[in-house]
Amino acid sequence: MEFNLKENDLLEKIHLDALRVLEEVGIKCDSPEVRKIFEDTGLAAFDDSTGHIHVLTPLVEQALNSAPKRDKYWIPEDSFGVGGTAPFVYDDETGELVEPTFDHLTRIAKIVNKADEIAFMARGVLIRNQETKVMDTIIENCDKPVYVAAVTEAGIDRAKKIHETRGDITVQFSIINSPLNIIESMVDPFLACVRKGIPIYVSSMPMAGLSGPYSMSGILTLTHAEGLFGITLAQLVNPGIMVVHAGLPSIANIKKNYAVDLGLVSHNIANLLQEKVCKMLGIPSIQTACTTSQETPNRKAEEEAINGFAIMKKYGFHQMRHSFGFLKELISFSIAKMERHIELCRETGPEKAPEYELEPYDPEGFEVIMRNGGTANYMRDDHTVKNTGRSFLY
Repeated sequence: MEFNLKENDLLEKIHLDALRVLEEVGIKCDSPEVRKIFEDTGLAAFDDSTGHIHVLTPLVEQALNSAPKRDKYWIPEDSFGVGGTAPFVYDDETGELVEPTFDHLTRIAKIVNKADEIAFMARGVLIRNQETKVMDTIIENCDKPVYVAAVTEAGIDRAKKIHETRGDITVQFSIINSPLNIIESMVDPFLACVRKGIPIYVSSMPMAGLSGPYSMSGILTLTHAEGLFGITLAQLVNPGIMVVHAGLPSIANIKKNYAVDLGLVSHNIANLLQEKVCKMLGIPSIQTACTTSQETPNRKAEEEAINGFAIMKKYGFHQMRHSFGFLKELISFSIAKMERHIELCRETGPEKAPEYELEPYDPEGFEVIMRNGGTANYMRDDHTVKNTGRSFLY
């Protein structure tokens, strides 16, 4: 893989196309409160015929200007971490999927705390209806920066207390369901966190070929537009609040019945490029890399992780999550894989980065987003059919 982004206007084109998406396509929004927040600025308008709110570029630029920059965030450049929330633990002795427990969470947190290769921790595994106890378990066993989930009143209050006393905490939110649909159930907790001044990240995960364009610049345009919308909403509600762009472009592997394939070299590149767009804007970002398409911690999973670690170390990045214990489609978490992949991260250098030819800018990327709007019709779109076998070849 050899490309020089400093001599390539790809990143700028992706950013400008994302701004066009917010202006001309808009975000489907049923929340009267969110609509009012935007419309009161005079720089956004709601279209009753489509249910989309359209956001003018000057409003997004205003938000980017008020958002704290990357150097103000407490997690440094080139940080790998345990992110995500697997609903199952892969039992490394039996190969079965089991329900996560606090013992699992404690083990993960202690491993993170000791590993120099891991800079931050999110939950890793899902323990339902235990927001505050999950937070307390993590911070009792890990001194590093943390990402937490908080959607209940008790959880938000606990996150605020941790923010005020311990610091180094960010609440993770997925407020947009790709493509371009606000998740109404997330609006109230999102606004509550923002109004209390708790740092947040805004995440979305469009899948090329299913809920996003089947081209590199196309899927990045959609991902970036969704991230910019979340950042803009947060800045309108509480100007100056810390927001991390957590857009996660992913690829539906047509050869694997459209399953999301997190082990592709192209997946790592897509997330690296999204990070570079954020770096161009000076804003903090967290994407995903170095994970796998495999259901078990096998040799193929190691090869896929090595590719990711090498690419990231060669080109630099801000934060990458899902980099250690996760298995196929982030469904399960293997603690043995986590320990082994910490070793792989330590041993892997940039010289192991695979060859990669950067896909050119796709001038049809915006058009296909415009055509599909807030509906996930990409699998049947001619654009996907045409690009099958041409995009995401690695």
